[in-house]
Amino acid sequence: MSEATHKYFTTGEFARLCRVNKQTLFYYDDIGLMSPDIKNEKGYRFYSYRQFELFNVIELLKEVGMPLKEIKPFLENKTPENFVSLLEDKASTIQRKIQNLQQIQQMIETKLSLTKEAIKTDFSRIHIEELSEEKLFSSDAILDCTDRDFVRAVSDFIDALHTHRLDTGYPIGAMVSRNQLLSADYENYSNLYMKQTENHEGITYYTKPKGLYVVGYHFGKSERITATYEEILAFIKGHELQIGEYSYEEYVLDAVTKNTSEEYVTKIMIEVRK
Repeated sequence: MSEATHKYFTTGEFARLCRVNKQTLFYYDDIGLMSPDIKNEKGYRFYSYRQFELFNVIELLKEVGMPLKEIKPFLENKTPENFVSLLEDKASTIQRKIQNLQQIQQMIETKLSLTKEAIKTDFSRIHIEELSEEKLFSSDAILDCTDRDFVRAVSDFIDALHTHRLDTGYPIGAMVSRNQLLSADYENYSNLYMKQTENHEGITYYTKPKGLYVVGYHFGKSERITATYEEILAFIKGHELQIGEYSYEEYVLDAVTKNTSEEYVTKIMIEVRK
């Protein structure tokens, strides 16, 4: 190695330093993205240690999704101001990705917990249970709505879950009012809802009250839920309890965990008072 290149890295040495193969450096040189500081008369390439930082920035930008065809023009027109603008934009992109991943992680943990709990649950038992207060994000009123209005309300509700990042991984539930229960109109829902674990600014929540609930489970399609409600209501009457404001329905096992709708399980929680 000549005196002029003794403080420089060969292509192989620089590739090992950057933890890539030599072909990556050759390619970056060929497309004019990052060329070695020195090319001698024999065609050998030599890289300065200062180029390690440039290589790191290229890899960083690739990691956040910036293609080489966009990185190259940036490197050809480098200014501190352009660099600041680029990094601020990428920092915002990364923050959004972090938030998305955190939401996905929460959803996975929630679904994992609920499914493990379902595996251990005795679905044949109707029982009285003290339930904690819960915060619910609910849909617009859908009581007595037409099929078309129902479809629109469900679409708006799901859009709102995505727009406001309110999908917590809990199942979409349905509320049946006391009046509908007493008139055996069990599929005429008042609202849809999803349980929430945090407050979001500008969002209005419905509070599912703490208290006594009679809990039972329906097997199969929702169209045959009448018999299950009648059984639960008979239990309530037999224990001389009064029906509260709402019944809350939530899928416990559905298309994600069961192959046919006949195997689906719906949890029914009817608020009661002594």
